[in-house]
Amino acid sequence: MSVDPRAATGFASAVDAYERGRPSYPHEAVAGLVRDFGLTRDSTVLDLAAGTGKLTERLIPHVGRVVALDPSEPMLDRLRWRLPEATALSGTAEAIPLADASVDAVFVGEAFHWFRTADACREIARVLVEGGGLALLWNRARWDVADLPWLPEFEVLTTPYRRAAGPFPADAWKVALERTELFEPLSEAWVEDVRHDSTEGVVALVASWSWIANLEDDERTKLLTAVHGLIGDRSELRLRYCTEIHRTRRRRATGR
Repeated sequence: MSVDPRAATGFASAVDAYERGRPSYPHEAVAGLVRDFGLTRDSTVLDLAAGTGKLTERLIPHVGRVVALDPSEPMLDRLRWRLPEATALSGTAEAIPLADASVDAVFVGEAFHWFRTADACREIARVLVEGGGLALLWNRARWDVADLPWLPEFEVLTTPYRRAAGPFPADAWKVALERTELFEPLSEAWVEDVRHDSTEGVVALVASWSWIANLEDDERTKLLTAVHGLIGDRSELRLRYCTEIHRTRRRRATGR
């Protein structure tokens, strides 16, 4: 299965920016999912589309083994260097190189919308034990002009680039997941978070967005320079986020 070209080229070419700028996940959000799924030091979990290991890093303290899977070798190289205790494998959500019923839970951070939902669900259900957990997480920016007075101008500057990249996957995955009938009904939760970063961190975050990373070099440099100039040299920025969490379990076989 091929990866959406916007994701394939954008993320592979922006490893440093992704690692520097992307927010991680709140400790309490991950710990809560671990408790909900009944995971222990004897458990194996799969971090699907793991990138540089933002979510992998949060999972490692809680379980015995974390398998980190991603189609981007540059991303995996960074993950292997940062987190040698994880098992890093190349692959996609639609073709997971693991045995049937080999993991106790699957976690997906910032990526499920890129998958071919039906194919990915079949693969996830295949590698999960019966009743195994599936958690889908997204960090949603809730930036506020009260904290970031430059925000309106920032949106004027960046929005045309997002529109020019064409429509991106949204929440259509929810209906597609339900139609597979492989998982129990989804439940949803939100965890508020505040991150503190510098201008350099925000510029790196913008550079990590696939629709920015895929720009021609000159155009991307021009935009990032404009973003830096708009914000100014600031060492302390208050960035509000809300982690959106959807969780479910693989349905158990009936008639037993």
